[in-house]
Amino acid sequence: MKSILLLSFLLPTLLFSQITHHFSNQDSKWHVAKSFTAATQEHPSFVATTTTVFGIQGDSTINSEVWSKIYSTSDSSFQNNLVFEGLTRVDNDLILYKNGTNPIDTLYNFDLAIGDSVFYDFDYFTSWIHVYEIETVLLNGESYRKFIFTEPNGPTAFDHLSEVWIEGIGSVHGPLFPNTPTKFSEEVPDSLLLTCSFSNNQDFFQHPSYSDCYVNITLGIKNQEALDFSIYPNPVSSILTIESTQNINGEIEFFDVNGKLVKTMESFDEKVTIDVSGFENGVYFLHFDVGSGKVVKKVLVGE
Repeated sequence: MKSILLLSFLLPTLLFSQITHHFSNQDSKWHVAKSFTAATQEHPSFVATTTTVFGIQGDSTINSEVWSKIYSTSDSSFQNNLVFEGLTRVDNDLILYKNGTNPIDTLYNFDLAIGDSVFYDFDYFTSWIHVYEIETVLLNGESYRKFIFTEPNGPTAFDHLSEVWIEGIGSVHGPLFPNTPTKFSEEVPDSLLLTCSFSNNQDFFQHPSYSDCYVNITLGIKNQEALDFSIYPNPVSSILTIESTQNINGEIEFFDVNGKLVKTMESFDEKVTIDVSGFENGVYFLHFDVGSGKVVKKVLVGE
């Protein structure tokens, strides 16, 4: 089976050498949205969603080998409250991971073939999961391998893993998911999904279920989809317009994918125009308030 796979994937393999490897770049970011039940007596069916941003920032040398430092935060600009998650290093098709005094572990092996397996250690059981399909996906003009796994054997039947890896990016459940995997319930809203990934100041992965990379829906914070506003054009090359039936209150901030504040202005009107012609082409995050709701939107600046 492996020899057939190598023949059938010979041409894509030549293309894959040109991919943007997120674990090799200091500006890489992964947005991971977690949805879960957060019912109260007043809101018995409420489902919350919060987003964690993972990113590489800085490096460390251990035994003459350079390791990248990976952090996480709930701050969409990746500036505040950074939590150190460990060290990663790319070794050919392997992504190695080290956290604290724990031994070095293999986080990903992007050289798997159909029928190959990886070992997942869940909280209450362990299981091998097997690659049963490999697809080719096009992201930002580059060809990536997509590894689709079987479900693990487990003590309960009413949950699932739905594990998928994308070469150079990682699990669809987040970059560090293989280190602390978990299964998800089929009986209640329960998910952990990569909404977007960024590297080299470009966006690559965009989950089809999410219109925005950063989603924060909790009691006390209005659902952004319920707020009446529009942002256009997007992509934009010169003038960006924000228009709403409510006042756009206070500061409007632009952050690049590295979390650097690149522009700020104030507004108390229902319509605002912003000149972005001096911005470098790439992905930015726009922060502003509409009425009593907070908004974070992705904006692509380019021709």
